[in-house]
Amino acid sequence: MDTHQPNISLTGTITAINELTSEVFEMFLEVPGMAPTAPGQFVNLSIPGFFLRRPLAIARRNGDEISVIVQKVGGGTRALGELRPGTEISLLGPLGNGFDMSKAGERPVLVGGGAGIPPLLYLASALVAAGTTPVVCLGYRNEAAVFSAQDFAHLGCDVRITTEDGSVGERGYVTAVMPAASENPTQVYSCGPEGMLRAVKAHATCPLELSLEAHMGCGFGACLGCAIPTTRGLERVCVEGPVFDGADVLLEEVA
Repeated sequence: MDTHQPNISLTGTITAINELTSEVFEMFLEVPGMAPTAPGQFVNLSIPGFFLRRPLAIARRNGDEISVIVQKVGGGTRALGELRPGTEISLLGPLGNGFDMSKAGERPVLVGGGAGIPPLLYLASALVAAGTTPVVCLGYRNEAAVFSAQDFAHLGCDVRITTEDGSVGERGYVTAVMPAASENPTQVYSCGPEGMLRAVKAHATCPLELSLEAHMGCGFGACLGCAIPTTRGLERVCVEGPVFDGADVLLEEVA
């Protein structure tokens, strides 16, 4: 869905940071003047002391307040988690194109893993608000890595969890709990690691949209650092994406 907004440089103020696991936290930011956002869009946050901004999907939006859910995968994201409420942060957003909710139908399915879960939380909230309750399939490494599952449950979603070691939910990969054709899924929305997206695309029995993760140099299309192969040629995750029609993305060619 073409929800791309002009790049807007804004200042956000941290209002809260909640630890979700030992390696994941949710940061809430008050961002006056931010344009309307759609599930699947992201912001590019500046971290004090680090040159490159970090692209982070919007997980919630309530008026001028947004949240992002962050995995501590390096020095930058760990430094971000050590900031305190009241700290001001420079950001660009909203960026990219979001999910097309008009395709949802009566039984949409959301499939996520790891850093791909946050944009699906925003999408689930928007779908429920529009009168459609999705099936939500979430994959984690183990019980200690589980986050946000209760947020989906509180929305009334049919939540299905897998862990690689079976410590929570079904043992195995998230595709094991995706609805079969007999359950009449109408649309799949998925975000997560490339390997997971390949498996989701192979298992899907209905149309799907995929939100891709990528390293980004700029976040607004100038550097071409996040270009991926599609049926239309190379397209930028930060501009034409991060959400793409699943039929258009050539995942087998993504490096």
